[in-house]
Amino acid sequence: MATPAASFGCRVILVSSTLEDDGGIPVCVGQLAEALAGIGVAVEIAGQHASPLAAVIGRAASRSGITVTGFRQPWHPLGQWRAANSLAALVRRRATTAAREGQRLVVHVHGVWVAPVLAAAAAAEESGVDVVISPHGMLREEALRKSPIRKRLVFETCLRRRLAAAQAIHATAPQEAADLERLLSGCRPKLVPLGVVPPVATPSVRPTEGVREAGYLGRILPIKNLAALLVAWSVVRPAGWRLSLTGPGDAQIVGRLRRQAVSLGIDDSVRIQPPVPLAALGDYYSGLDLFILPSRSEAFALTVGEALACGVPAVVTTAAPWDGVVSRACGWCVPPTVEGLVAGIRAATAVPPDALAAMGHRGADWVRSDFSWDTIARRHLAELYLG
Repeated sequence: MATPAASFGCRVILVSSTLEDDGGIPVCVGQLAEALAGIGVAVEIAGQHASPLAAVIGRAASRSGITVTGFRQPWHPLGQWRAANSLAALVRRRATTAAREGQRLVVHVHGVWVAPVLAAAAAAEESGVDVVISPHGMLREEALRKSPIRKRLVFETCLRRRLAAAQAIHATAPQEAADLERLLSGCRPKLVPLGVVPPVATPSVRPTEGVREAGYLGRILPIKNLAALLVAWSVVRPAGWRLSLTGPGDAQIVGRLRRQAVSLGIDDSVRIQPPVPLAALGDYYSGLDLFILPSRSEAFALTVGEALACGVPAVVTTAAPWDGVVSRACGWCVPPTVEGLVAGIRAATAVPPDALAAMGHRGADWVRSDFSWDTIARRHLAELYLG
C-alpha cells in the first residue's frame, strides 16, 4: 500500500537550531527523521554545528532515505552569519529542485532564536515553500523572561514575520499552545506531541536492598527550578532515599546548587552529576526508582516520557504536559512550588518498592502505546506537512 508520502511526493527538510548536542532539539530531530523515513518520507536534516555531530544525528545519517547536511561554523556572530547564508542557499536549491520534479517540499524549523533557522525559514517563504515552525518551548512566557531585550528585538525585527507566514506553528503541549496564542494574535497552533524512543539498558541486576534513587535529568538551569527541589527534599528528608541532579550546566549555577545542598544539610543525600551520554541513558533510568521534573516551564519534557518508558514513575509539575501520570496511575502532578514539590516527594517516597514498580510498569505501557514515533510521525505528516 502506498504511503501518504509516496502519494503526495512530499520531501521534508528538518532544520535544527544545532546539530551537536546529544539532547533536546537534536534528539527530537534525529528521531523524527528516522520515523519519517520509516513511513516513506524523503528527509534531509540541516543545521549548524561547531563540534562533531550529535550521536543521534550521526545515526540518522546512516539510515536510508535521510541526508544530513551540516555547516560547520563557530557559534560567534560571523559563524552564525555564514551558516545562515549557507542554509538559505540550500533551501533555495532544494526548492528549485522540488519545483522542477513536481514534489512538495516542506521546511520544518526547530528552534527560533539562532540566525540559521530564521534564514532557512525566510528563504523557504521567499521560494514559495511551506514552512512549519516548532519553537520547542522557546516562546513560552517563562522562557521569554530570560534575555528579554534581545529576544524582543529578534521577535519584532524578524521572528514575528516568520511566524505569521508559516503554514503551521507546532506546539508539543497544551501549555505551550496557550502561550503561543497569547503571544500572537490570531495564532492557532497545531498540537502534536513528540515521540518517545525507550532507552535501552544493558542487562544487569539491581540490588534488592539499599538506597532508593530519585533523579532529575536535564539542563541545570534556573528555569528548571532545581533550587526549589533541593528545599523540598530538605523538608521531606525521605529515609533511605538519595537524590541526583544530572545534566550539563554553567559552573556558577552548579556551584550555587552544591552550596545550597550543604547549607540545607542534605549534601550527604544529594549528588550533582555531569551529563549522561546518549548510549547510557537506559542504564541511567534503570538505576532510578523515581523521576522528578520540578520545572517552572517546559515544552514536551521528553525526559519524563523516557523515564516512564523505562518503567520509572514520575513526579512532574503542572508546567509540563504530563498530568496524565495521575489518571494513568504512574505518577504525581504538583504545582511548581516548594509546597507542591514537598507534597509530591512525600507521597512518592512513601510508596512501597513493589507498588512503585507497578506504577512504573503502567507508565511504560502508556508511553509505548501512545507515544511511538511511528504514530507521531504520521501525525506530523497529516497535520503539519499535508494539513
